[in-house]
Amino acid sequence: MYKDFKQILVADLPGLIEGAHENKGMGHKFLKHVERTKQLLFVVDISGFQLSSRTPYRTAFETVLLLTKELELYNEELQGKPALLAVNKMDLPDSQNKFHELMNQLQNPKDFLHLFQDKMTPKRTMEFEHIIPISAITGEGIDELKNCIRKSLDEHADQENDAFHKKQLLNLQISNTVSHSEPLSRNAVN
Repeated sequence: MYKDFKQILVADLPGLIEGAHENKGMGHKFLKHVERTKQLLFVVDISGFQLSSRTPYRTAFETVLLLTKELELYNEELQGKPALLAVNKMDLPDSQNKFHELMNQLQNPKDFLHLFQDKMTPKRTMEFEHIIPISAITGEGIDELKNCIRKSLDEHADQENDAFHKKQLLNLQISNTVSHSEPLSRNAVN
């Protein structure tokens, strides 16, 4: 809840793993929830991630690519949703250097995609509205993250409202044009 009493509902959907589009892990159950969201919030570990000892270690950039690829393989339309990126564990040593490297990779993805296998590389990379460094442990960046989520949701709600009103106005104009162009019936009074 925000200070103005607006509430937003956030669903934490952990478990989007390689192969989710093939129904591995929570698979389709998880991805069906993603379809209903208004916005995506990716949370990645600045130090990278390894799901298990049987899976490869992934950098933060690789994690973003893999999450994007899983969404693409399941339903490409999901990549069109508004998206934010929270980069967690910024309290760790060397996190600032890793964050600058990640930002460079995200701003120039084409310069780095050749380093990865084709099966990891999405056709289209995610365009994040905001990239927020955070630390869940220290609380650093959490207020900024909350504000960015709210700002993004409000902006998209405004855009949807504008589009709805424009459509309503167009429908009204069309119905007025049709009613004025119809010939008068025999019973009409002049």
